[in-house]
Amino acid sequence: MKKLIDKLDQRYLKICLYAGITVLLTIGAIALLLSTGPFWSKFWTILTAVLKPIVIGGILCYLFLPIVNCFEDIFNKKESKKWARVVSVFLTLFLVIAVIALIICLIVITVYKNVESLNLTTIQSTVGSLQQQYADIWQFVQELLASSGITNENFPNLVATITEVVKEFFSSLFFGVIFSIYFMLDGKRISTYWGRVIRVLFGNKSEVELKQLMIDADNAFSGYIRGQFLDALLIGVLSMIILSFAGIPNAILVGLFVGIGNMIPYVGPVVGYITVVIVCLPTAAIDKMVIGIIILTILMFVDGNIINPKLLSNTVSVHPLLVVAALIAGGAIGGVAGMLIAVPTAAFLKIQFDRYLDKIEEMNKEPKKEANPEAED
Repeated sequence: MKKLIDKLDQRYLKICLYAGITVLLTIGAIALLLSTGPFWSKFWTILTAVLKPIVIGGILCYLFLPIVNCFEDIFNKKESKKWARVVSVFLTLFLVIAVIALIICLIVITVYKNVESLNLTTIQSTVGSLQQQYADIWQFVQELLASSGITNENFPNLVATITEVVKEFFSSLFFGVIFSIYFMLDGKRISTYWGRVIRVLFGNKSEVELKQLMIDADNAFSGYIRGQFLDALLIGVLSMIILSFAGIPNAILVGLFVGIGNMIPYVGPVVGYITVVIVCLPTAAIDKMVIGIIILTILMFVDGNIINPKLLSNTVSVHPLLVVAALIAGGAIGGVAGMLIAVPTAAFLKIQFDRYLDKIEEMNKEPKKEANPEAED
């Protein structure tokens, strides 16, 4: 046996030994995971339950932090005050809550006026005539709902599922708001602490590189938010003006909701169509409803293909074609959520790619600089 081992190539023998040990360790790890499956499932449930409000809190903190800093700069204009940060945070929350309350009041007032003028006989006759005139559309809608698994039999289960999802969302949102308050109040101390952790564990170079990555990510995402806000403002104002000239009821409210919905890609048109139906259907203004839907369709087509890509390309410093490609890819991968992060992610990757190209160019220039003195000698 010893002679046989001596004849074998020692290098290949070590490789085979390492490979065998790796395979055995992998099988052991898989077996351990399978045997402790319920534990890891429970662990994952707890982890996601904790991470959801933290992520929501981080997003809210990132969105509200510029307003907080603006208020704090106003309070600290003459001299630094200890209470400035706390007051700025709660003043920002009050402002956000006031805006949300104002929007809800507008919705309630509009719905109340429409309900007050509601004529059930007119609505029934209108719906009946629409069913007769647009039977193909009604059939298409029914087939679409059936293909999505929505039928009269499973409708109660669907409502229960939606209710559970909504309850979970608002629960995460509530705790997310609490986390965001702490992030806004103690953000500097938290970032300093984690900067120290990274510096101690991974070195100063890792801390510098991470800070640069955070700066690049902030530039990409803040640029995207500015672009979406400008796009929503522009489309909202245009919707108000055009719908007012067309004589659509509550055109200002419809334009407001179109602008708010347009902050999320492809949500603006849906919100606009629903709002137009809500303000027109109770008064049986079918002609105005059709005109409003056509106007919004044309406006959203122009926005989605020309205005939005151009605005985002200016604010995140990428070509409009990359914006369109990123939106298509994000929608294919993650739906609406994918579209939300597609453009800033593409901008961030482009920044990193440009930095990589700059490093390569610098490396290629260095030998030439060293070769020039030798050529002169």
